[in-house]
Amino acid sequence: MSELNFNYDKKRFEAFFDAILAIILTILVLELRVPEREGDPALSTKQQVVHLLPSFISYIGSFLLIFGIWIDHHLLFLNIKKITRKYILLNMLFVLSISLIPFSTAFAGNHHTDPFAVALLFVNYVVMNILFSFLFLFAKNWDLLPPSFVEETKDTGRYAYIGILGMVAAIPLAYVNTGISFALGILIFAGHLFKRR
Repeated sequence: MSELNFNYDKKRFEAFFDAILAIILTILVLELRVPEREGDPALSTKQQVVHLLPSFISYIGSFLLIFGIWIDHHLLFLNIKKITRKYILLNMLFVLSISLIPFSTAFAGNHHTDPFAVALLFVNYVVMNILFSFLFLFAKNWDLLPPSFVEETKDTGRYAYIGILGMVAAIPLAYVNTGISFALGILIFAGHLFKRR
């Protein structure tokens, strides 16, 4: 009789996570609507595309954030020793926050001058990043990561906390100027992609 195995396969979970992100990115791009010919006849196609720019900017910000999250999650799972049921549940909370990104991105893109819509998008970003921080801290505190990985990623952790503070600042800034919030988000996400590790 074979020995029972109650361990969780981290590679299988990471493949599941990657599939979810692929679906979310697909939904995200599907929210960009092609201008209809029957739309406002007074507008040229060029003017119609210009009207879509806020949606494109919102999309680019969310795309950069999800891409950065995928890189960090991938590195985390490459170095994690094992996963536990609690860690899977925490990951699923993180996935829940990511799954809301297509809605909050489309909402902010369609209502780019509405401070509430833009603030809601950044609330989604902040919650998602805090949950990712919890993933890292849980793995660190429960000895799921090698100490060398924790040491090597200290600078990345500092940048992540600065980024979260910037996103928190973007929430009230949306009530001053929504364009500043969008610009701050894109700056933070692009900077995250070009960090050392």
